[in-house]
Amino acid sequence: MEGKEDAQFALTYRRQMTGHLGYTKPEGYELWHVFADQAVPRFGPIHEAEKSLTQMGFVKYHSDIAKCLLEMESLNIHARVTEIDWRKMMED
Repeated sequence: MEGKEDAQFALTYRRQMTGHLGYTKPEGYELWHVFADQAVPRFGPIHEAEKSLTQMGFVKYHSDIAKCLLEMESLNIHARVTEIDWRKMMED
């Protein structure tokens, strides 16, 4: 996204947050978690799923199954591998 679009989002969000210039003020717009829920998916890091999926391929079991599973599950938060693919990755 280019800076022009970023600035437009910020300006519109601020007007909605304060209710200025005839913008309706949605409930909770002044709260950080509401802003983060809207901004992060739109402007957040890209390719997190692909990076996590690649990292999952390098996770190896070293005598501690709990540590291995925790690492895989943590990476899978972004990768969102399910069902047969998840099982295959765990078997490998």
